Amino acid sequence: MHSWTRPFWIVLAAFFLFEAWIWDLCVGAGRWLTSRFPLEPFRRAMRKVVERLPAQVVLLIFLIPLAILEPLKFAALWLIATHHWFWGIALFVVAKFVGFGLVAFLFDLTRDKLMSMQWMTRLYSLTLRALDWAHQLVEPYKRIVREHAARIKSVMAVALKSRAGQSTFLGKILRLRARLRRQA
Repeated sequence: MHSWTRPFWIVLAAFFLFEAWIWDLCVGAGRWLTSRFPLEPFRRAMRKVVERLPAQVVLLIFLIPLAILEPLKFAALWLIATHHWFWGIALFVVAKFVGFGLVAFLFDLTRDKLMSMQWMTRLYSLTLRALDWAHQLVEPYKRIVREHAARIKSVMAVALKSRAGQSTFLGKILRLRARLRRQA
């Protein structure tokens, strides 16, 4: 990797990891949400339907949410471009999270059938390798940020403790924090 392209690849890797993190959040939120509702009979019925369908039809089922939600993202960008910042950002975030959640839910249901297509297996494997690559590329920088954050935290703790005697309110907050940590 050339030194002049390295920043580009680092930003790309960080963006990819951010998207993967959102995906994991949505999968977790979706599983939590579905555990709150009696959806298991629906999920079993959907699995039976998916098992009977050919892989190409299952791929269409998997892609339908993308076909519906991607235009919403363009609508959100249009809202932002026409100075409706709040509604544009809100629509984009909702479309992103609903899209990830729905796609993750459908991927759980259709994974076996989708992986029966060789090109999908290769694409999935490529995605996992790209995720590993991104982790390896970004990890040294994450470590540096964690080290700096730890130093800043320790300096702030010392500064707060030295000022605790000067400010009774701050002293009470620090004592309350210490007591809560001991109880946990």
